[in-house]
Amino acid sequence: MPLDTSKVNQKIPVPTGQILFEEGTPCNSLNIIHEGGYALEKKIAGKNVTLLQVTGKNLTPGIISLFSNGRYPYTIKTTADSTISTYQVSVSTIKKTVMSKMSIGVMIARTLLREIIETTKKANSIQSLASEITKTRDNLSLTYFNLEKGLFKDIDLSNYVYSEDEQISDRITRLTRKNLSSFIESGAILPEKPNLNFLDESHGEQLKTTYPEEIEFDDKEFLFMRKILSTDPNIQTPLFEADITILIQICEKFSGVVGMLIEEIEEISSELESSFELLLGHDSILEKYNMILELLESGAADEKPEVILPITEFASEKFSKFLLGYRNTFLREYLGVSKDLNQFISKSKSLAQNVSPESSYGSSNEESSITTGIDMDSMKKELDGSPQKIMNYLKVPVDTIKEYSALIAKLKSMKNPFDQEGDGRKVRKSLTKLFWDTYELATKKYIESNKQVPKQVEMMLNFTYFDDSLLEPNQQAFLYTYKDETQSSRNIATYICTDWLEQIYHRRVTTSLDELGQTYFDKIKNDHKDIVFKKESDVPANIDTNDNRLKYEISSMYQPNVRLTTGNPQTYLPILTKYQISLPLEKSIITREAIANAIKEIMDIDYTCFNREVMFNNEEIGIRKEFVQRSIIPDFIFVPSIGSKIMMWQDLSVLRGAGAKESKGRIIVPIFSIGDLKTMLLEAIAAFRWELTKNILGPEWNNVGNPSITSEYMDYIQFFKKNKDLSIEVKEKIATEFKRFRTDRDKFVNDYLLWIKYESEGIQRLNRVVRTIFYKHIPFHKEIRDKVSKLPAYADMHNRFTNIRNRQYRETEARYKKYQGSDGGYPSVLQENLDFYKV
Repeated sequence: MPLDTSKVNQKIPVPTGQILFEEGTPCNSLNIIHEGGYALEKKIAGKNVTLLQVTGKNLTPGIISLFSNGRYPYTIKTTADSTISTYQVSVSTIKKTVMSKMSIGVMIARTLLREIIETTKKANSIQSLASEITKTRDNLSLTYFNLEKGLFKDIDLSNYVYSEDEQISDRITRLTRKNLSSFIESGAILPEKPNLNFLDESHGEQLKTTYPEEIEFDDKEFLFMRKILSTDPNIQTPLFEADITILIQICEKFSGVVGMLIEEIEEISSELESSFELLLGHDSILEKYNMILELLESGAADEKPEVILPITEFASEKFSKFLLGYRNTFLREYLGVSKDLNQFISKSKSLAQNVSPESSYGSSNEESSITTGIDMDSMKKELDGSPQKIMNYLKVPVDTIKEYSALIAKLKSMKNPFDQEGDGRKVRKSLTKLFWDTYELATKKYIESNKQVPKQVEMMLNFTYFDDSLLEPNQQAFLYTYKDETQSSRNIATYICTDWLEQIYHRRVTTSLDELGQTYFDKIKNDHKDIVFKKESDVPANIDTNDNRLKYEISSMYQPNVRLTTGNPQTYLPILTKYQISLPLEKSIITREAIANAIKEIMDIDYTCFNREVMFNNEEIGIRKEFVQRSIIPDFIFVPSIGSKIMMWQDLSVLRGAGAKESKGRIIVPIFSIGDLKTMLLEAIAAFRWELTKNILGPEWNNVGNPSITSEYMDYIQFFKKNKDLSIEVKEKIATEFKRFRTDRDKFVNDYLLWIKYESEGIQRLNRVVRTIFYKHIPFHKEIRDKVSKLPAYADMHNRFTNIRNRQYRETEARYKKYQGSDGGYPSVLQENLDFYKV
């Protein structure tokens, strides 16, 4: 029976498990546990959830009720034999109580702080479990499509878009179609065969969602008040005595934070229940995979047992792990499990005992057209024992060779070498350092020997090949024979792996920035702090050597980009293995020609994507300080990696001084792609546009008084909630969408993709505010503008754009009259700039 607080209770004993106050009942007392402990429980989705447990002395359970609506938002019960006092206090008198006795206020604040800490832990544990369940659910839904393509015959992977109008009663089929649509739209490509690496990775970016491990909590006011409460009592007491309202404000703030955290727990617990139900409940993913096992058992499955069983074993392990996690988090069993679970687990184990899987990662031993005409025995003999041959050739110490052998043996012994947990991360980290040390030696040897190195070393430099035992024979054959014979277009500079490092070594191009935005010269200054170098030319030749430049470029640009271009740095290993290969190498290789074609296709839509305004001078014909538009296409540098990301590394190669604004940017491309090349390039170009505008404009990049794509888009981000041109529904949608992105640039990149992919076709995917900004600053090519201008959504903005451009054309033409030749023409650079403003 709950405590009777109609009278004052002085230090009464209460046994363990006693309910003190029930959720929803009025609070009319200040309660103090002199010694003991209590738990807070709340009914969420029809189930009691323990929010926190606190033990100790001088605790004030349920105090947030007196700083809110006067009702207990949860049930409070003892978790240990306790001594409790209650005093009649109401919402209207709690502040007077604190003002009259400061020690009570401090006791309340400290109790609330403990509740915040414990509730945050609980919220984070639920969030982590919910995210892992949702990620696995989503990945298994995509893999379900890959295993059962016959059930989705109407889906064209090149352009499928899910519509809510589709009448689909089966909720897993609906989930699969939704996820597949988002996956395709983001430019991602499913592996040809289901594999464990794909299942264990996060595809949140491709699925347009997030899987946060912790709740978002960055309340600066709370953090400041927490610091006050943690100060020395000799400082704290005089502060509160001088102004007791500070302590009251702390209590009010902390009560609000506890309430916010409880709401957060309610929300994520409901999300967890929903995801768990889809994963393990009735009509769930579990039942779909159990059906696949039944088909396999009867011999009617579409895929081979070698492909299916590693997937079902993975699922079985995850299901058990999640059920245990649920029990540990909520202190009870999950009761909504389908009756098929035990059957699924036992069937998966039974079938696995009779099958020896060829590979858990979907790689194929089938001979491909690549092996045609190759003496496979001769190639195998040459590549056999590649690690030892490479390291012996480079004269790597014997201890390092032994270390590699031990590490690779441990990696191979793992069921999933790319598991994000356990020893896998440590092994990959050690292998990564060893590989890059060897790669640096190999690059230097390659350049010094005029490219005359053994085949294994050449393959290592171009593809991060290292160990023949980690690849299938047909994969080895492709790397052994491949050479990019295609050509890029004249105005697009592409560098294949070692090409760029040669340019750096021979000082034909400047070194790149590192991950922190520091230059090669910055590094020299940091490494030689005892010497003052005012400019790069002051550095003596014995410090600024070709070898040091090469070493810097590999460590500062190559290494981070090989990691980042994978798209999943958490499972990063630079050494190419069959576990990372989800598509045949011949289908995923990126050529110079492919890059050139994709860029042309993009520039046919966004013709100003590489534009900037630069100063033009020609004293001979009297031209001084004329600003003109120029398109300066970045250098495209291939790095030896396999992944789904193209990185915009630098918007300018010369950071300051003469010619800086006219210098080329640098975009880094993985040699193998597991995503849609055009989409990957669009993301990099969007980032390039953003950073270049910031760099060119300097402090004005965010000043809406100086209109630019960055200033107007930032204004939209900051004030969209107050924008009268957006409906309440659209504002809510934007707020939800923005939660997916870490930075403002990421938000811009997402909208840019929609602009180029869909809006250029007249398909409206952006809101009217963003569409107006983009039409002004990222205009389509004339042919596309003429087409979309006929649609009502674009008509007004097209008219404004045309009027502005016509005015700019007239003003520019009038200014150029003084440069007009006797034939009525203008110098070519000025004519090009004048043509830019034609509509």
